[in-house]
Amino acid sequence: MKSIIRQFAVIVFILTQAGCAGVPTRADLPAEATPYTVFLIQDRWHTALLVDGPALLARSTKLARDFHDHKYLLVGWGDGAYFVEDHPGWPEAVKALVASDYPALQVGGRETNPPFGMKPEADIPLAITERGLQQLAAYIDRSIAADARGQPIYLGRQDANLNLFYQATGSYGLFNNCNSWVVNALQAAELPIAGYNLTAQSVIDQATRISRLQQQKL
Repeated sequence: MKSIIRQFAVIVFILTQAGCAGVPTRADLPAEATPYTVFLIQDRWHTALLVDGPALLARSTKLARDFHDHKYLLVGWGDGAYFVEDHPGWPEAVKALVASDYPALQVGGRETNPPFGMKPEADIPLAITERGLQQLAAYIDRSIAADARGQPIYLGRQDANLNLFYQATGSYGLFNNCNSWVVNALQAAELPIAGYNLTAQSVIDQATRISRLQQQKL
């Protein structure tokens, strides 16, 4: 137990120091028209994306098999064991950061923004281009792991066409967490997120600046 607590203390210290983010400028914004909006959602230490449902499903081959008729899709990434539990504890949290077995992608159909049942600390609109949305959909599809038959691998309790957990590609850990995944997703969508983003706050700070610049541009 002392070893776990010591490791966790080191993890907390590193995470609190890992807020080195770039400062987006107006020149970094996409020059093309941005007809779509993705929302960056923060729920405590976790960030996720709320995406227009019909628009994403029209461009995502994998999600279109499992979802339909939702105004939004909430998409997030995390440790495969911790993420699917309803009430995980601190030991599970520490294991996720230092000895994760596999990651998971959560996708849930939502009808409201903010999502029903959530009280997000941040809900930031980010405008993206047609190409950005296509690349975001492709990034999400690549994040879903497949079995030997090429079918998605489902985890935990499955609520068809409402909330699904997929085994995901990549490796979850201290230096590659839910916020890292969101940063990569926003970069795929051609948004100028930069820097070493391990904390929700570092992602939120940049996204807030980008959103304000986009609104000023309008």
